[in-house]
Amino acid sequence: MISRRELTTGFGRLAAGAAAAGALAAGPVQAKPARPPAPPAGPWTSHQTLRRPGGTLHYATIGAPGGGMPPLVVLHKLGGWLSDWRFVAPALAQGRQVIAFDLPGHGLSQWDGKPPYMLTLGEMAATVIGALDEMGIDQVDLAGTSLGGCLAVVLAAFWPERMRRISIISSALAGHRTLSDIAANIDAKQHHLFDKNGNPLPTSPELLTQTFGIVHAAQINPEGNASRRAAGRWIQPSERGVATFDLKGTLRRIEAPVLLLYGEFDKTYIRFRADAEAALKVSRTQFVPASGAFVIQDNPPTAAAILQKYFDEA
Repeated sequence: MISRRELTTGFGRLAAGAAAAGALAAGPVQAKPARPPAPPAGPWTSHQTLRRPGGTLHYATIGAPGGGMPPLVVLHKLGGWLSDWRFVAPALAQGRQVIAFDLPGHGLSQWDGKPPYMLTLGEMAATVIGALDEMGIDQVDLAGTSLGGCLAVVLAAFWPERMRRISIISSALAGHRTLSDIAANIDAKQHHLFDKNGNPLPTSPELLTQTFGIVHAAQINPEGNASRRAAGRWIQPSERGVATFDLKGTLRRIEAPVLLLYGEFDKTYIRFRADAEAALKVSRTQFVPASGAFVIQDNPPTAAAILQKYFDEA
């Protein structure tokens, strides 16, 4: 006679066997995607999110609003995150509020669905303006580096009444490039930076020094790899969006005063300086000594002092 214990054990084995068979029939178990790296905490006094068309925009603030000065909006580099600004934000927040955005698909800003082939600067600019509208902010000062600097051009050119003063830091202010040119000179030449699915591959400190003239590459590179992993497959669409936009021509539309800021050892963005100076109505150019292109990370104290002095001007 089969005991109740044996019967229970037998049913348990049958159930386990059926579950295993079902799993085999359904194919291999898919591993959960790795969670994106968490950004450094930084000095921020608040973190907020806003639901925008296409995703959720994350931003952080430091400093109190008011004081007779408009908020200062800061925008990070391609493949970066708002934490890039954490070293200079406290100095910039003296007497005003600083608002740092994670751009779409970057940092903790989560965008829906599969990344498109191209995320245009116009789309990103409309997202930022929509956020400022919802936050009840009419006018700002604006600083952006790399991708953020390119976005600052679009914001200042098409919403001139919203921008008091701007700073464009180490940004590729080039003319329009065709889709075929983008495919040939961006997509086809980045196999060492991205895998076949568009996910970023780790870079070396040497690459930062050779490409951007970074002085403190060993300290900056690990976080750069982390922020690139967080942005993932949104980096290349954002880069294509920059390449297809005529930034060189759009500079002529800007009415606000502009500070062009470069690192002393910049090897990438300085070639856009002459055209930018010729196109802008009111501008000045300054250099951050002992720094490569990532001035807010490579020499934060000096970069902060230059930006603070500029934005404190009436």
